[in-house]
Amino acid sequence: MTAVLFWKEMNALRILGLDTSGAVASVAILDTEQHKLLGEHTIYTSRSHSQVIMPLCKNLLEDCKMSVKDVDCFAVAVGPGSYTGLRIGISVVQGMAMVNNTPCIGVSTLEAMANRVFGAEHILSVIHARGNLFYCAWFSYQIYMHYDPEFIDRATPDELQTLDKIAEVVDHLEIHQRIIVVGDGAEEFVKQYETLKGAKSERLRIAPPFLRLQSAVGVCHSAAEYCNSHKELPSASDLTASYLQAVQIQKKKSDL
Repeated sequence: MTAVLFWKEMNALRILGLDTSGAVASVAILDTEQHKLLGEHTIYTSRSHSQVIMPLCKNLLEDCKMSVKDVDCFAVAVGPGSYTGLRIGISVVQGMAMVNNTPCIGVSTLEAMANRVFGAEHILSVIHARGNLFYCAWFSYQIYMHYDPEFIDRATPDELQTLDKIAEVVDHLEIHQRIIVVGDGAEEFVKQYETLKGAKSERLRIAPPFLRLQSAVGVCHSAAEYCNSHKELPSASDLTASYLQAVQIQKKKSDL
């Protein structure tokens, strides 16, 4: 089932975004009419997201003097990321959305992280899977004239790639172009890349810690971009997690 909103309403939404795809538990509320981040609660925690995410949501709504019924659209990171974390985030958003049959947008974790960094020709968003394997996607910075003048363009889909394959892309980009690396796999990727090349890279710039990790702010920003290009928004029942590793394993089995 699809929840329908008229186009004139798309630029006046209060979006509650949520990210539990990694070690960070994060919730944020964005007001697209005022072009304002109303609030954000983010915590780097070793506890289960099931223990912390609902209190974070409750406290943020209270701080913003809102209730679940005041939210016009929910957004959640749907992967890649922690299997358990993704399921928790999606379940929490689905539960809140059912109160008013509020639209829900599933956002790529990699895109949400990239959507917090602007001003670079290329943005590489990475999550370390294991060994020399990384979930990754490439983005570029562009300027548009709608909700917010700054959005990113996606250059590649979310993929599970080896270090060598990602390094090939890095090496083929023009030498003068800047590459900002974001994600909780940023430091590990740059470390492995420099080991592979046998020298320190002057091209790869790791985003600062406060912009590097998962954040619901990026989820809200990606959702706002989606709302600006769609007249109909998906419902809670449309949310599904993106498990790239499972897809990769399934493909290998089908090749046998």
